[in-house]
Amino acid sequence: MGQITVLVVYLSFFQEITGTREEKINISEGAALIDLLTLLCTKHGEKFRKTLFDPKTGSVYGHNHITLNGQLAHLMDKNLRIKLGDGDRVVIAHAVSGGQ
Repeated sequence: MGQITVLVVYLSFFQEITGTREEKINISEGAALIDLLTLLCTKHGEKFRKTLFDPKTGSVYGHNHITLNGQLAHLMDKNLRIKLGDGDRVVIAHAVSGGQ
């Protein structure tokens, strides 16, 4: 199996954690979005993992938004088993809330 390249864009808190706005990631052809997220946790460390995933459920926290080519990923497949393609664009954002 070959490799594909995916562009990952980090917004808000994820940009702070990774120290970058975007990066190109090489991953095995046939990989799913969840595989990419797992790879990113390994690359960017425990703080990234704890911000992205709920340790109780193993699911992405609901306040995080992940899009694949402009579509909300959890609406496409709640388990994020969507196959990635070469040149796909993944955006990872931590929702910001506040107010009084």
